[in-house]
Amino acid sequence: MMRILGPVLFAHYLAAFTALGMPLFMPRVLGVLAPGAPTWLVGTLYVLPTVCTALTATAWGRWADRHGRRLSLLRAQAGLAVGFLIAGFAPNLPVFVVALVIQGTFGGSLAAANAYLATQSKAGTLSRALDWTQYSARLAMVTAPILLGLATRTGLTHELYGYLAVLPCLALLVTSRLPRDVPRVVASTKAAASTPPAPAITGMPHAGDISPTSVLAGLLAIQFLFCFAMVVTFPYFLPYSEHLGVRDDGVAGWFYSLPHLVYLVAMPWLRRMGTSPLTLLAGLAVLALACVGHAVLTVDTWLPVMRLAYGAGMLLSFVGLNRAMAAQSHERGAGTLFGRFDATGKWAGALGGVVAGSLVARYGLAMPFVAAAITAGVAWLLAVAVYLPATRRNVHVPPRHA
Repeated sequence: MMRILGPVLFAHYLAAFTALGMPLFMPRVLGVLAPGAPTWLVGTLYVLPTVCTALTATAWGRWADRHGRRLSLLRAQAGLAVGFLIAGFAPNLPVFVVALVIQGTFGGSLAAANAYLATQSKAGTLSRALDWTQYSARLAMVTAPILLGLATRTGLTHELYGYLAVLPCLALLVTSRLPRDVPRVVASTKAAASTPPAPAITGMPHAGDISPTSVLAGLLAIQFLFCFAMVVTFPYFLPYSEHLGVRDDGVAGWFYSLPHLVYLVAMPWLRRMGTSPLTLLAGLAVLALACVGHAVLTVDTWLPVMRLAYGAGMLLSFVGLNRAMAAQSHERGAGTLFGRFDATGKWAGALGGVVAGSLVARYGLAMPFVAAAITAGVAWLLAVAVYLPATRRNVHVPPRHA
């Protein structure tokens, strides 16, 4: 499995570095391309690629199931490269907006990578593979804001997009050397009858208690709320940290990255310990409390502590969701499933960016964290409704199956 997982993770890191690193500095980009632009435009442009991905993710997932998941992964990396290249040479805001639309419409490398791994993984290893794709994304979220924050000191803003286009091109080269998967074909009635059902979530309620459709719908709703709670805090973190007294973009990038560093350090340890349905419940509760802590800060003294707590909640929530979604996956429909899962998160992120702009404009820089705390609390209540019956039975998952 590592022969496949290693190159996929490396290629995904390169793509994620470009896609996840630059949005933090959207206020700087707008300051050059559109001086005097209204505050809400930062949040809108922050989520524009996300909206485009949300609109197309499910369709790309079906396309991947029919034509091949590796081909879809190549498509996502090529779309990211083209979008960033255009953004890097954009002479004005309209061209830059077109570049963001291309990036989002033809991107979606996380869903494509997960769908490809679903074709290469056995049932017991897919959850682990999904955690590692999140690991590569968190590694990008740690390194990109810090390095790009240092790069902005040279005076570069949107020009950085052009330089970063090299990274998805390299990812494209790495992915092209991966084994091809067999596209899904319409199975005969006999083949369909012999296809084993998707594995049940260990420790989840039996079908008599909660139907598989209800479980999946619940997981998608939790994914939506969780992603909203995270993304609503992202677009205005730079001015939020400045408001608390952080004056250097590099330091602000470090604080922004700190929760993702928690994921990098603690995720391998958590995998060895094993997970349970309680992992997701604990994660959402910690995330909600950390967001409350952010909302009440007035100086940056306690900001590192709040960022570490935020990271712990994010880690536990991601691992819990990955565990549940891996149990819902089966090879034949992996592209469609992860396309839906990714689209759900992208719609949540799009709404989060728009809401963040409205909240900041009306109520101030701390209000996105209040919204995140409330949303994470609602997600916790929903998780209790989905997972509580399971916690009364077999809640421990050995590390080899987690």
